[in-house]
Amino acid sequence: MQDRAYDKRMRSTAVLLSLLAAFSIAAAPQTIVVPAGTAVHFKLKQTINTANAKAGQRVPIELTQPIVVNGRTVANAGAPGHVKITSAEASGRIGGSAKLAFRLSSITLANGTRADVSSSSYYREGKAHAKHNAAYITGAAALGALAGQAAGGNRNSTAKGAAIGAGVGIGAAAATGKFDFQEAAGSRFELKLKSSFSVTM
Repeated sequence: MQDRAYDKRMRSTAVLLSLLAAFSIAAAPQTIVVPAGTAVHFKLKQTINTANAKAGQRVPIELTQPIVVNGRTVANAGAPGHVKITSAEASGRIGGSAKLAFRLSSITLANGTRADVSSSSYYREGKAHAKHNAAYITGAAALGALAGQAAGGNRNSTAKGAAIGAGVGIGAAAATGKFDFQEAAGSRFELKLKSSFSVTM
C-alpha cells in the first residue's frame, strides 16, 4: 500500500513539474520576426494636401487590421503609427502636376514599443495641365484673331488680336489651372514591409 501511495505521489509530482515547465516556456518572452512582405493596413488620421505637404513630414495613422505572425498578434488594430512623406509637389498654374508619395515609418506594437519600419510607397500624380491650358490659350487666341479681323480686317490687326488673345488665355490658365489634390483623413491604404523587424513579446 505504501509503495502504491508513493508511486501515486511521484506521478502527481511529475505531472505538476511538467505543467510548470510548460507554463514557464509559454510565459517566457519570445522574439518574433515580422517578415518582409507583410501587409500593413491603415488609415490616415490627418488629411494630406499637395498644396502644403512637405517632403519629410510625418503624418499620424491608425492600423485598421492587426499584424499577426504565427498566431501571435504583434500589433493591434487601432494601434497608432506614422507615414513619412517622401515626395510632395504642389500643382503649378501653367505647368507641372501635383505629386505625392509616402511610406510607413513607424508602428506602435502590442508590447507598447515603437518599431521603425520601411515599406513600399504610395504614389499619386494629379491631373496634367497640357490639354487644360492649351484649350484656354488656343481658344482665347482664336477669339482675339476674330476680334482683330472685325476691327481692321488686315493681317497685322489679326495677328495683333491673336497675340492679345493668347495673352488673355495664358492669364486665364494661370488663374484657374491649379490641380492640387488631397488624401483625406480616414482614407485607407495597404503597404507592404520592405524589410523584416524583430519584436520580443
